[in-house]
Amino acid sequence: MAGDHGLNGPRFARAPVPWLLVAAPMAVLLVFFALPNALLLSTSFLRSEAQQLTDELTLENYGFLFSRSLYIGAFIRTFAVGVAVGLFDVLLGYPLAYFLVRTKSRFKGLLIALALAPLLASVVVRTYGWYIILNRFGVANDLLLGLGLIEERIAFMPSTPAIVVGLAHALLPYTVLTIMGSLNGINPNLELAAMSLGASRTRTFFHVVLPLCLPGIAGGFILSFSIAISAYATPAILGGPATQVMATAIYGFMTQLLDWSIGAALAMILIVCSLLLLYAAARFGARQAAL
Repeated sequence: MAGDHGLNGPRFARAPVPWLLVAAPMAVLLVFFALPNALLLSTSFLRSEAQQLTDELTLENYGFLFSRSLYIGAFIRTFAVGVAVGLFDVLLGYPLAYFLVRTKSRFKGLLIALALAPLLASVVVRTYGWYIILNRFGVANDLLLGLGLIEERIAFMPSTPAIVVGLAHALLPYTVLTIMGSLNGINPNLELAAMSLGASRTRTFFHVVLPLCLPGIAGGFILSFSIAISAYATPAILGGPATQVMATAIYGFMTQLLDWSIGAALAMILIVCSLLLLYAAARFGARQAAL
């Protein structure tokens, strides 16, 4: 009995430790994610009158958003920007990630640091860099005029393509990191084995490397897409009021129009879409891992 007591005592003492480790992040998620979103959800079903919330439940907030062409256009623009940014980052980030993973250069660490260096600068700073380049009297217009390719200055911004360019540049390092993680898990000997059996380098890439790193590519796309559809600073600077996306519309409702109910409804639409995408990505990754 004494021996059992001695064994059970330490075991009982150690048992709460894993629960305590899980409890801390769960509490943070509950306080800073679940509760605020629950408040947003409840607010989105309340009616606003004279910039004040009432206790009356209604679906008119969602009906208002889906019946106005301005906000339908913001929905479409937001997701179009997200898809474009995700595709551009995957197309640009995959070759860079592959090079960084497979290179034998002694400067590999330096090259990786340079590829990720944009993360050291604020998104606002990088966006204003693009503002200097793309505005009517910016570097891009000066260069095109100097080369004789245009006769008059072009207004590259405010525009949706300017937002795509700014966000693609800002989010490219995240995609590179995600794809690098996937490529690092692929044994280079698999490529050598395929080529030794007669497969060309192109066939090896499409039939060996690409299928194995699809979860990383999908993860990079979803990460860029999710951040892009919720971005505020870049669309506000490069798009302005004339090129509204969901994040800038939410900001306008919350801080300028003081219509919290419609702003909350718009925020919930954005959050639900993001969560559905993350769920789809998780299912895709689990399916690929099971193959």
